[in-house]
Amino acid sequence: MRRALVAGVLLGVCAGTASAGGTRSVQVTSEPKDASVYVDDVTTGERCHTPCAVDVPIGVETSIIVQKSGYTPDIILVTVPRKGKVAPVSSTLVAAVATIEIKDAAFRGAKILIDDVEKGQAPQSVQVDAGPHHVAVVSKGKAIFDDIVDVDPGADQEVKPVAGAAATTVATTSGGGGGGGGGTSDDELGANVTKPVDVEKQAEEPKTPKKTFINVGGAMDIGFRQFSYDQPVNLAATESEVGAVMLGPTLELWPIEAIGGSHFRGLSIYGKVVFGVNHQPVLDATNMPVGPATYWGNIEVDLRHRWMIGDESSITAEGGFVRDQLEFTGGSSATRADVPVADYRSIRIGVRAATMLGALQPFAAAEGRIVLSGGELATRFASADITGARIAAGAEVKAGPIYLRAQAALTYYGWTFTNASSDPMAKTASGATDMVEVLSFVLGIAH
Repeated sequence: MRRALVAGVLLGVCAGTASAGGTRSVQVTSEPKDASVYVDDVTTGERCHTPCAVDVPIGVETSIIVQKSGYTPDIILVTVPRKGKVAPVSSTLVAAVATIEIKDAAFRGAKILIDDVEKGQAPQSVQVDAGPHHVAVVSKGKAIFDDIVDVDPGADQEVKPVAGAAATTVATTSGGGGGGGGGTSDDELGANVTKPVDVEKQAEEPKTPKKTFINVGGAMDIGFRQFSYDQPVNLAATESEVGAVMLGPTLELWPIEAIGGSHFRGLSIYGKVVFGVNHQPVLDATNMPVGPATYWGNIEVDLRHRWMIGDESSITAEGGFVRDQLEFTGGSSATRADVPVADYRSIRIGVRAATMLGALQPFAAAEGRIVLSGGELATRFASADITGARIAAGAEVKAGPIYLRAQAALTYYGWTFTNASSDPMAKTASGATDMVEVLSFVLGIAH
């Protein structure tokens, strides 16, 4: 009897154990979709891609792991009942990204480099993958912050200036230049803190950043002219020309920057040559051609030096030679004598101010001109004195190495004549005013 009772108990235990086995299907969804699903351990292999169903043991607490590249894995614990409805598993994956905040007032206008890639100017927030990143904030070639910053997924980590940290010179290049970096040990990579720059470890970094040292572009100028005589006798009182188009190359070279020097880095040599491409016929009062046609051209050769004011503004002193050709071709000597043929050759001395507004750089310029000669027009009188001046305003916008500059300029030439003859039939005047407006567009590449 006792043996029969023991056998019955053992049979019941075995039956109970057997009935606790088996699996049931669990529906798994995720946002975003197409995530990999694992049961208990990723080493057991991927079961399916969401949305899908996996078999889970009955009555046993089981880990369902939902994982997708670029997102933090999600682990959900489930216990599947033997009877009744099986609750579905839904996972909302969190992107494995974080934000580095570089907004302190001390950083304003400075360049930001993250993992040696330039990210623009402070202040701004930069989204990065979670984990450690090399962050450098560079102002005027000096690293005012340079350290490893470790950010958790979904976290916002603000970078702050380090009191007493030594500023060191670093090299920066757009889209992958090297930022100066104090060495950081493996232990420091995990610390979510900021530290002063180690100057000794940066001793091998270049002492000065290498910036743009040459601009090459193509220019299109559209010119308008209003010429008028003062007290004219036997001369047309005015002459106007509209829409004279000139095309040609421009070049600006920073020689000290090119050789990596440390002084006069703002010194540049600028050159521009444009030629008229639409020679317009001179018309009489009935709009009929009288013979001559306009011939415009411009040559500029300048020496410039730019001084930075903070990180966003600059003042540039300019001086050089400029030639404005406002001439005419064709026609007889008689018809040419009725048009103001001028070839201004001048020494220019001026100043230019500019500032940065994001990617846009507006500027304004003014200059005086010492006119050396005025061309054929000056030879028609016993003597001629000429003064000149110019004002301009415009803006430049950059997209990587490509830049576009637009400018409106007004040039003034004032004449004072001494007449060679008192003959009432002679062509005389006491002076003249020559106003030239030019819309200029330059599309180029910086290197």
